[in-house]
Amino acid sequence: MHTINSLQKTKNNRHPLFAFGLSLIVLSAALLLLWLGQLAEHHIQDKVVVREVAMVALPPPPPPSISQQQTSEPMQSLAVEGAGASIQAVKIKINSNLSIVKPDTPNVKVSAPQWQSMSVNWDAFSLSELDSPPVPLTPVKAVIPKSLTRQGVDVFIVKLDVFIDENGKVTLIEVLQNPYPEIKPVVDSIIKKIRFSVPKKEGKAVRTRFTLPIEFKP
Repeated sequence: MHTINSLQKTKNNRHPLFAFGLSLIVLSAALLLLWLGQLAEHHIQDKVVVREVAMVALPPPPPPSISQQQTSEPMQSLAVEGAGASIQAVKIKINSNLSIVKPDTPNVKVSAPQWQSMSVNWDAFSLSELDSPPVPLTPVKAVIPKSLTRQGVDVFIVKLDVFIDENGKVTLIEVLQNPYPEIKPVVDSIIKKIRFSVPKKEGKAVRTRFTLPIEFKP
């Protein structure tokens, strides 16, 4: 009797375990089927079928028809009738006795101005050809400017090419030597003031040309 009870208890204990195992198997099978369905659906969605698409060019649409209607408006003439007086044109002819005299064109002769020759004749005798060399009649004051003395300038000589006419008047032709160009105004002043004796050849007044040295001192 005790053995039978033990067997019944064992059967009673196995029944819940069997049910739990069976439900676990069913649940696993359901999850497996669900996973397989999702996997199949994923593969189906990722698969893209590309079919050839033929592009057919459609003919351009016909241009719209533009109908131009030309409307011609008849010219309208406006005629106005009135009872006013009529005007007649009269041709008037004027006889004029005035005569216009055309003035004579003045005959003006324009002559080109005659310029005097600006060339100077420097032909003259040298000092060796004269009876005696001309001598200065006025004292020559050749003083060195203070601007040069402050620089330590002592004595220097300026050489001039001069021309003396028959009256003893001196004309400067060219400055041959001038170590200090700033004294050019002083040289011009000396030439304007200096006078020489009349150069003579065989007792007659002549012209002469020679080199005139001027010594400048403090």
